[in-house]
Amino acid sequence: MAKWKSAKEHKLHAKTLEIHGGGSLYDTELRIGVDRVAAYPLGSVGRGTKLFAGEEDGFIYSRINNRTVDKLERRLASMEGAEACLATSSGMSAITLLSLYLARTRDNRKGGIVSSNRLYGGVFHLFHEILPRLGIDVSFVGNPHDIDNWEYANYWHKIGLDPPRALRFFHLENPSNPLIDVFDVGTIAEVAHKFEVPLVVDSTLATPALLKPLELGADFVVHSLSKYMGDGEVIGGAILGKKDVIDDLKKTWFRDMGPCMSPDNAAIFLSHVESLSVRMTEHCRNAEKVAKFLSRHEKVKQVFYPSVGVRSKRNKSLMTKGFGGLMAFEVKGGVKAATKVIENLKLFWHAPNIGESRSLVLIPWLTTHGLMSDKDKSKAGILPGVIRASLGREDDRDLCEDLGQ
Repeated sequence: MAKWKSAKEHKLHAKTLEIHGGGSLYDTELRIGVDRVAAYPLGSVGRGTKLFAGEEDGFIYSRINNRTVDKLERRLASMEGAEACLATSSGMSAITLLSLYLARTRDNRKGGIVSSNRLYGGVFHLFHEILPRLGIDVSFVGNPHDIDNWEYANYWHKIGLDPPRALRFFHLENPSNPLIDVFDVGTIAEVAHKFEVPLVVDSTLATPALLKPLELGADFVVHSLSKYMGDGEVIGGAILGKKDVIDDLKKTWFRDMGPCMSPDNAAIFLSHVESLSVRMTEHCRNAEKVAKFLSRHEKVKQVFYPSVGVRSKRNKSLMTKGFGGLMAFEVKGGVKAATKVIENLKLFWHAPNIGESRSLVLIPWLTTHGLMSDKDKSKAGILPGVIRASLGREDDRDLCEDLGQ
């Protein structure tokens, strides 16, 4: 295989990075090997001392670093356009770890977070219930589409008074789960930077195949790799950003808390990301077709997908490559009617994941967002009759036929 002397000589395109990104042009193995080990030899006592002190790079112990996981981290960083990546045991562990790291107590002041209220239910519960118990205050932006709402959430900080909490970062899920809201990442990043805090973007539903938030001004990107990246086979997460911050996070909180990814899972992710762009194209196409079909169905009250509705033109300007395979729709008759629909579908599986080859459905009101209060669910636009659908890669005609019967 021909090898380029440096990355500057030839910039690889996105689909090539999915296969060769992160240095695989220089690898000696055609297929990814799995370092199924707990520990690595340290060599001399002097080298071992330097490794544990962080004074020298090298592999020590698979909870801290692992050769196979390192290959995945380099691959994801190249795909996302990040300086570095830290792979974790799950998407939730990635968000929890980064949130604790960024919002930690400094100068005797507890940290605070400003977050969109359009969140996956597990993240909302983390921000609304768990982090406040640790002294981390979280303010939710009621209408994340309105930039003034992001400004208002920082009112005391803005006018220079001593705030009840020291603002640490903005958090945005884009697109959001389950209603697929698409936000202006660049403008929200500008507001965050005006307050001298980073913007964290959960880009799980977009993946780097559809959007790269770091190029738009975001400071960190987090992923639940368990969705599209891994094609629904294994669990994992990732944090991407500047190398100095990722290195510090890895050597401190990550090392001591231990939310590491197994080398076997890393190898599976490396295999699946090779087909990410092609798979995302199929997911996007099916979601577009089904969204159009449902928008004309007499028993459907409203459809939630970025290509449908009053914001469709704006959404297409914000995500030009597509919106992914997740969508939602509200049926007339509330949760009772939604239950009847799900129990009579033939092709769709009633299962709580996103990005599988098979199409999946569930009722967020009762499941993924069930721990939220009815009031908070309503504020976020989640209604009893809403069905979340993760469109797989079947023929769209069969999916529409199943939904229509």
